[in-house]
Parts: sequence; C-alpha cells; structure tokens
Amino acid sequence: GLVGANGEGKSTFMSIVTGKMLPDEGKVEWSKYVTAGYLDQHSVLAERQSVRDVLRTAFDELFKAEARINDLYMKMAEDGADVDALMEEVGELQDRLESRDFYTLDAKIDEVARALGVMDFGMDTDVTSLSGGQRTKVLLAKLLLEKPDILLLDEPTNYLDAEHIDWLKRYLQNYENAFVLISHDIPFLNDVINIVYHV
Repeated sequence: GLVGANGEGKSTFMSIVTGKMLPDEGKVEWSKYVTAGYLDQHSVLAERQSVRDVLRTAFDELFKAEARINDLYMKMAEDGADVDALMEEVGELQDRLESRDFYTLDAKIDEVARALGVMDFGMDTDVTSLSGGQRTKVLLAKLLLEKPDILLLDEPTNYLDAEHIDWLKRYLQNYENAFVLISHDIPFLNDVINIVYHV
C-alpha cells in the first residue's frame, strides 16, 4: 500500500510505473512476461458500446481464440485441407478456452458487475451516458475481470457503497497475484495489504 498526504506523489508514482509519465532519472522496466493493470479513472471508453461490451473486452484474447477456431473449421471444409493439423490446433485452442472458463464468462462478468454496483445502472447502457463514478465502476470491474499479474489501484473505493467495498476487500484478500494500492480508506488498507510505503 502507498500512503501519504495529498500532493506527495502517490498518483505520480503510478503514472511513472505504468509509463504514462517519464521519471526525472532512471527508467522503469517490466518483465515481458508480466501483465499490469492500472485503474485509470481518465480512460476514454469507445462510443456506442454498452457496459457489457466494455466488460467483455477484458477477455479479448479468448474471443480471438474462439474466432480462430471458427476459421479453422471453415478451412477444414476446403479441398486439400490438412484436417489432422487443423484439428490439433483446434484442440489446443479449445483447451485454452476451457482452462480460462470461457464458456461461463458471462456469468463471471455478471457476478463482478453485480458486486460493484454496475448492474444498478444497466449492462445495456451506452457508456457515453455514464457519470464519472459509473465509468470508474465499469473500469474497475473490467480490470478485475482481466486478472493481471499486478493490479495498480488508485483510490478504488471512490464511488463504491459499503457493500461494494466489502466485496472488493474480500476479492483483494483472495487475489492470487500482486497489487499496489493507494487509498485514504485506512480500515480498507489495513484489511487488504501486508506492507505499507509512506511517500
């Protein structure tokens, strides 16, 4: 957890770590095998997308794999197709989808959306009509669905009701990867982090 008075550089630290700002000295390097997810409350959401559309983008890689499977089935119907090789690739892709619970994604999306209060303003709502607080809830839900190796959370409890904060607390307590958290909610911090850095 990062703590410190307002203006001491906590959010600047997050911006440097994520590459949105350059440090005055040195450089930040990430392992190419590590995924990091940042709750950026200023992210722009594409127009004419529903809340559900945005949340489903957390699984873009899996939807691409599904599209690839469909392409492979089409190729199998072509004359001279190497059906064995194509079936082998289909099998590998299917295994990947099943290992990531692809066929229950919508239930998972609904679970996180409900837990953070996103359902309250509707999954079919156009994201351009959302308030700032609603956008932040959608972005937080998408980030949690992505399950990056390192979560970078800057004031994630803003705009959340007590029941949503309780759910997020339990989620982070059980999060199998690492996270860095900035929060003025001291009880929340104390419940979810195991080390504190004062900026």
